[in-house]
Amino acid sequence: MKSAGAGRSGAGRCVRSGSMTAPFRPQRALVLPVVLVLIALLALIVATYMFMVRATLSGEQAQQNVYQARLAAESGLQEVLFLVRRAPNDMAVWWDNPTLFHHRLVWAPTFDRENDPVPKLGSRRELLEAGRPPEAWRYSVVGTYPDGVLEAIRFGITPEAGKLNLNAASEAEIERLLTDVLQDLALDNVSDLIAALLDWLDEDDETRPGGAEADYYASLDPGYRPKNGKLDSLEELLLIKGWSAVPLYGEDLNRNGLLDPNEDDGAASFPRYDNADGVLQRGLYPYITLWSREPRPPGQGGAGGGGQGDPYLWGKVNVNTAPLRVLQALEGMPPEAAQQIVARRAELTPEELSSPQWLLGSGILDPAALAVLQERLTTRALQFRIEILGYGDHTKLMRRYEWIVEMRGSTAQVLYHRDLTNLGQAWPIDEEKYIPRREQ
Repeated sequence: MKSAGAGRSGAGRCVRSGSMTAPFRPQRALVLPVVLVLIALLALIVATYMFMVRATLSGEQAQQNVYQARLAAESGLQEVLFLVRRAPNDMAVWWDNPTLFHHRLVWAPTFDRENDPVPKLGSRRELLEAGRPPEAWRYSVVGTYPDGVLEAIRFGITPEAGKLNLNAASEAEIERLLTDVLQDLALDNVSDLIAALLDWLDEDDETRPGGAEADYYASLDPGYRPKNGKLDSLEELLLIKGWSAVPLYGEDLNRNGLLDPNEDDGAASFPRYDNADGVLQRGLYPYITLWSREPRPPGQGGAGGGGQGDPYLWGKVNVNTAPLRVLQALEGMPPEAAQQIVARRAELTPEELSSPQWLLGSGILDPAALAVLQERLTTRALQFRIEILGYGDHTKLMRRYEWIVEMRGSTAQVLYHRDLTNLGQAWPIDEEKYIPRREQ
């Protein structure tokens, strides 16, 4: 009995021990998914990190290329200024010189200018088509032909004295030039644009018919005051009543002097106001300036655009470089003389063009007509518009910059500088159809 009871007691204990809760152990089936998730998260972190590293390196490389392209353009500026110092009045040097201003090498790790393959090939086309051209940084100095060759690239700089200075021209000259240029754009408010501009420039508050003075500008939201004085930049024209990109830039919004497809398709693309007539209307921009001036000779009086005490004569027009339209706008210029000037000056040497007296010697003007125009004409070039592209053979990146530079003796003073890269590359500097053939 005792042993039996002991057996039941032992059995009971076995049951109790069998019913006790066992310690928790993770199931093996859950381990593998957890490990896989952790590996996936680690892989994602590593991939994200690698992407960030590559993006950072690509961004730094792009920024380095931007900086190199800018330095290439600035190197071009220094070379241009060096040439201008040597020959400020020799147009043959700086007006159109592709040898010095087209695909000019700045730096390459594997060759120098003496061994540059581009001048030998005549273009970059073969290098670019090869697939992986060698690293090389270059610049091109670009300009347009206001008269003469159209739809072509000029490799040179532009003297500002060849344009009409809005801050120094007479009201009659401004009216003649604007009427001539803006009528090509088929604008129906040309007289109002002229009146508004003259109101902006004059010092009084009397509103011309179609113009605007302080009361009009105060009514705008936000309002502002008219200048009633000289313009500080050509873009300031956009603040004047009625003015927009249309009269200032015409159809040539990227300012390259070439009729691009989007500038000849009507309303199909921007700008939507071009008339799709196959002719580029460039607006006023190529014909106007604010910068042209030259030192007043000692002891000479007269206003000269800046008053009796002004040391400069403002707004003289360079008869050797002015477009036909600018010459035709000058007070006292005989109607037929402007065309004769443009035709004749292309045949003369720099020595012959050194003084406006060549107009007399060529029979274009008689002494009386030259005496009337003497105060408006010059053959000096002291301020230049310089537009330069900086780029590399090995990258599609290009930077575009504009400078207005004044030569004060041998010193170059930058009067205006602007980054034009946001207008696009614009200049097809490798397209032979835009590069006129020149006599060797």
